[in-house]
Amino acid sequence: MNCPKCSGGSYVSDEEVVKVLENTTPIKVILKVTYVCRSCGERFSRVFSEDVEAKRKEEWVPAPGMPTSEHAVRSSHAPEPADRLRFLDKI
Repeated sequence: MNCPKCSGGSYVSDEEVVKVLENTTPIKVILKVTYVCRSCGERFSRVFSEDVEAKRKEEWVPAPGMPTSEHAVRSSHAPEPADRLRFLDKI
C-alpha cells in the first residue's frame, strides 16, 4: 500500500474487525487496516472485506511417505559416551 501523501511504502500497524457479516454466503468480515508510511510517518487506514472461508487453513494431512505412527519415527535415544567407547574394552 502506498502513502496517499508522499506515495512512499507503508506497513500494517493495526487491524480491527469492524463487523462480521454472518448472513452472507460465504461469511464475510469487514476489516479496518491502519498503515504507517515508512517515509513520512503518516498514518492512514483502509476498509476491506474478506471471505472467512478463503482465509481458513486446510486441515493438516501427512504427506505420502511421511512416518505417522510412533513406531515409524526414530527414537531420540542418544548413546552414552561410555557405550560408544565400549570397543576399547576388547583391546
